[in-house]
Amino acid sequence: MCICGGCGKLIDRKFYYCPWCGYSRVEKEKEESAELRYAKFKEKQFEKRYNQIEKMEEQLDSLEQELSILVLSAEMHK
Repeated sequence: MCICGGCGKLIDRKFYYCPWCGYSRVEKEKEESAELRYAKFKEKQFEKRYNQIEKMEEQLDSLEQELSILVLSAEMHK
């Protein structure tokens, strides 16, 4: 696997062109630029996961509030 120089997605090394964006891999890429693209790729992955975690935390807070209301309501009806 390698990282596409055009879009930064992982592609199989046997591809001459990126199936996602069409970028040509025929020309050799510099090692530094590959490392930079990988770093950007990892950063985007981290941001995406962080945003997912934040969204899940908000959903959990909402569910916790609803559960508290249900428990209080159940206690009042005893």
